[in-house]
Amino acid sequence: MGLFDFLFKRKKKNQTDTVAVKNDFPEEITVVPFPEETDVKPEEIPPVSVENMMVEPEEITAPLPEEPAVVFNEAGNRFDLEMAEAFKRYHSDPGLDVNLQMQDEKGSIQAAHQTYEDLFREWADIQSKWDRISLLYRFWDQSQLEKLDHWQVIERYVKDRYPKKALLYFEEKMADKRDFTKEELVSLSKLHRALLDNQSSRNYIETAYHNHPEDDRVKVEYATVIHILGNQSEKEFSHQLFQEVLDKKTRRNDTESVFDCFRFSEGYTDSSIFAMLYLMNSEADNDAWDHVAEEYYYCPVFRYEHAVQLSQTGNSLRALAKLTSLSQEFPWFKTAVESTIGTIKSVRKQTNDPDFMEKELQEFQSSLKNS
Repeated sequence: MGLFDFLFKRKKKNQTDTVAVKNDFPEEITVVPFPEETDVKPEEIPPVSVENMMVEPEEITAPLPEEPAVVFNEAGNRFDLEMAEAFKRYHSDPGLDVNLQMQDEKGSIQAAHQTYEDLFREWADIQSKWDRISLLYRFWDQSQLEKLDHWQVIERYVKDRYPKKALLYFEEKMADKRDFTKEELVSLSKLHRALLDNQSSRNYIETAYHNHPEDDRVKVEYATVIHILGNQSEKEFSHQLFQEVLDKKTRRNDTESVFDCFRFSEGYTDSSIFAMLYLMNSEADNDAWDHVAEEYYYCPVFRYEHAVQLSQTGNSLRALAKLTSLSQEFPWFKTAVESTIGTIKSVRKQTNDPDFMEKELQEFQSSLKNS
């Protein structure tokens, strides 16, 4: 099966079997430019549309019904599965063998949700998957953090949307090191990309690629960074490198579509930028974006482009909700903050509500002024 047959195996609604593709990667397909690498001024960035928008609470889903024990068991099973997944993510090891069952005083086997009842109750009240995982991460920090390698701690903080904590950890624990392992170099590159310091990312990952050019994790991160910062020939080389690793994953036949290759699993291709390129290049629908978005909630550029995608497909409420949370969690991402401010002002005009999101607007304007 050719790569793009594989890519389009997951079709959009009403999509026919005929798909015309000129090349694997368009030269420039981003709706808004990547930060730190363009001369486009903020005022030239298209605002997120809020036409026909009704102001409602942010992405609130219905709570689990208070019924039967069946519901409790269903939530308990989901907790058990998500806790095992989160434990693997906490250790940055998708192949880790996890068994969270324990014995009670009588020797009976208990599931995780039975052993950690208080944690389970708190988890059940959280809507966002990454907020739930963040709760589990904080729980394990009490017993597991000191057992992690330096690079695992960096990834733990970066993937949990705390890159500045990761930077502080680096300054306290790693700044005096002369030689870094390949895992440390990859994690430090990801850290600086989350901070939008792409040049520092390149400095770290170029060292890793020079010393370990055949390592797949190194190749994916190197391809990602040089795609962002490289010239045309470097971009072409980045596509070649990434393709080599992606082909290995697709040959495993353990994924239903190319988008699954970007999800946390053994041999996965951990690149928010290439995930974004594939979604754009395939004109993926909102379901496909949501499918991949859970993996890159820590990446401000991916989250911004997801908000743009939602706006362009008529999901203005979700777009605003995502812009708001993005700007709160990554206040150094000026493009997102400016777009959030512009969107709030547009909603005010359209709804004739001059006080709409006043607290948030002041917060974002202050953040932009102080950045």
